[in-house]
Amino acid sequence: MTYQRKTIDLFIVQGLYCGQWEDETAETTRAEARQRLTEYRDNMPEYAHRLIKKRERVENDITRN
Repeated sequence: MTYQRKTIDLFIVQGLYCGQWEDETAETTRAEARQRLTEYRDNMPEYAHRLIKKRERVENDITRN
């Protein structure tokens, strides 16, 4: 039996608007998230953006006996 992860990593790009951080987009790989972060910073330089990492639980469809 192979190990199956119970969580997935999400890399979230957030923007600072009116003093609050808001989620812009979420990617499953850091490379894709860094690319989106660069795009947001280039297109909206008047706002601060950051990249954060979160883990979310995976819902398994496997039924156990």
